[in-house]
Amino acid sequence: MSKTPIVMKPLFSWEELSQNFQLTRQSLYKKLREVEKEVREIIERVMEEGDGALRYYTRKFDGCDIRKWLIEERELQNSWKKMDKSFQETIADIEKRVRSFHQRQKPLSRWEEHSPSLWGERWQPLRSVACYIPGGRFPYPSSLLMTAIPAQIAGVKEIIVLTPPDAQGKVKSEILATAFFLGVKKVYRVGGAQAIAGACFGTSSLPAVDKIVGPGNIYVTAAKKILQGIVGIDTLAGPSEVVIVADETSSPHWLALDLLAQAEHDPLSLSILLSPEEEILLETKRYLERELQNQPLSFSREIPIYLYQVESKEKAWEMVNFLAPEHLEIITKEPEKDCLRIKNAGALFLGPQAPVALGDYGYGPNHVLPTSRGATFSSPLSVRDFGKFSSFIFPQDSQTLSWEQFSQLAEIEGLYYHRRSLLARGGKEWPLS
Repeated sequence: MSKTPIVMKPLFSWEELSQNFQLTRQSLYKKLREVEKEVREIIERVMEEGDGALRYYTRKFDGCDIRKWLIEERELQNSWKKMDKSFQETIADIEKRVRSFHQRQKPLSRWEEHSPSLWGERWQPLRSVACYIPGGRFPYPSSLLMTAIPAQIAGVKEIIVLTPPDAQGKVKSEILATAFFLGVKKVYRVGGAQAIAGACFGTSSLPAVDKIVGPGNIYVTAAKKILQGIVGIDTLAGPSEVVIVADETSSPHWLALDLLAQAEHDPLSLSILLSPEEEILLETKRYLERELQNQPLSFSREIPIYLYQVESKEKAWEMVNFLAPEHLEIITKEPEKDCLRIKNAGALFLGPQAPVALGDYGYGPNHVLPTSRGATFSSPLSVRDFGKFSSFIFPQDSQTLSWEQFSQLAEIEGLYYHRRSLLARGGKEWPLS
């Protein structure tokens, strides 16, 4: 049997938990710094050479020579037709759930009277969006559903998909089939930092977009970090994380499975169980060890799973609000009541029938979530991320406005023509000293 890749600490201090969490964040920062120089070179080469750079880096990283980036619509359609009925029904059912949830998020423009004037905000969808869908050994149709559907509901006219090809230049059929079902007609076989740069600046084959969304590897994240502000991005995703708060009503077997499910994502993923019940922790530990002896997948590195006995649920809520986890499972007697204590979490999963995996695969809410304490200041991906507001003012009776009052601030700030512009509306149009 291979070395157990799980580090378990049934009892340890608050200080140690905080330290471990901070080390994880620091590790992500260091990894970003390590690849940032290479990613900047990729971005600059894509800017200068366009398709030539895309071709070079696709050969280098994906091992294939691509001449035609856009996949024909006929191939999308054929991929859907080749899918078995079970897959088609699954995608259709999840699409309904996800669309139903996000339909309720669409913002509204508002006009308000502020006598004798009008003011307000006008919401408009973005023109174009790129959905980045990771490649690798397995396809991720769930990521396409979670990014394309809210964009469609927002009213985005041009939605493209960026996804890396395999060594044969192929894209997973499941991705192509899902794109066809959603009505997304432009899928490009390109990935990595070069895809992000291409979608930002545009090439002969790849259109420039207003915003890029979707998860990716460290190179994708670094590219999004560098280009943020030049193109819109959703979030800088770090390693995935789950915190579970459980009491005596929870199932240790299910807790172990949920912790391991999180550990599958990434060697830097965080899986934390908080409970005041020592027996729950010890029994969960036994199930974890049992699962690892028989698990079909091989964890290649040590993946920390922390089991922490808290003094009380109150202490657990304090820790959760500090950690601001991407995913939070509350498996207690009264989860609907306990969740009201939470200030910082990306997504909450309430009760024993709500594992994180249920949210990952399309129960309704979006699974693109803030990580690395991002839940202290940001939200899950939503329809609102695919549009923008413009504010407006419409004064209808200039005589009632205090032009001199506004101009006073212009004078204080030393802006001569700002002041004149204001005073002219108030009937005082003359040069000012």
